[in-house]
Amino acid sequence: MPSGTGDHAFQEAPAAAVCADCGAAANGNFCSACGADLRSGGAGLIDAVTGGRQSYLVTYLQILRTPVKATVGLADDPSYRQHISFLLSSLAVFCVIMIPFIVQSAVADEQMSQFSESMRRLISVMSQVGVYVGAVITFLLGYGLFRVFAKEARSLKSYFKLYCLAYGFMMPPYALYDYVARGLLGITGLSSFAVQAPTAEELASVPFVVSLGVSLLIWVYFIAIHRRFWRMPVWKATVLFSVAAIAASKIGYEVMYVVGAQVTLFLINLGVVQV
Repeated sequence: MPSGTGDHAFQEAPAAAVCADCGAAANGNFCSACGADLRSGGAGLIDAVTGGRQSYLVTYLQILRTPVKATVGLADDPSYRQHISFLLSSLAVFCVIMIPFIVQSAVADEQMSQFSESMRRLISVMSQVGVYVGAVITFLLGYGLFRVFAKEARSLKSYFKLYCLAYGFMMPPYALYDYVARGLLGITGLSSFAVQAPTAEELASVPFVVSLGVSLLIWVYFIAIHRRFWRMPVWKATVLFSVAAIAASKIGYEVMYVVGAQVTLFLINLGVVQV
């Protein structure tokens, strides 16, 4: 398409274009070697903000083939700068799948039937915010602990890159599994562990055992990437990550309890939320 045409937001790359990510000769809108987006215009603006060129799907499939090795490899690769874009894309997928389901579940929850619908929706939103707050606290505590006890020093910037890739990789399957388990089948999902303690009957059920197994796989994945990233023994990475995650869960709960109470009171006084 001629460059003077203003009807299109994106322009194809020149015929002799060279991929800025891998250096391969490339024609059209995407690199045939690594999948990088070669378009200018709107795509270039997004890339300038997020540092992203390689497509989200290409990165995700790359990690999916060898999750631990690829996650740490991309985190250590100075030429890969799309980690924020990757995380935001996964967060969008997570929200599309989970938010409508979470809000709907809260409205239908019999245990919260004494509250108004607006209050139940607020509780659901605040519980999700609490998850993100817990992730941030885990990140900060984790870096502090590993930085102190690891023999090899790693920068906060590189650790942040690792976390973006790890959470970006885990968010879509987590949301999909939970939606199918809780939303479609009505059985124990991954988020069920954070909602309430399981009953004796649930502990003996197959769905609970399967969900527990999936949760343990996620836990093992995070321990494995920390062991590889910080180059330390498995036992040491397990202890440090477990301490950081458990402590962050407790701190996050207390923080969100106080913040949630103040936000709720504020919205009630404004008349936005009814008890």
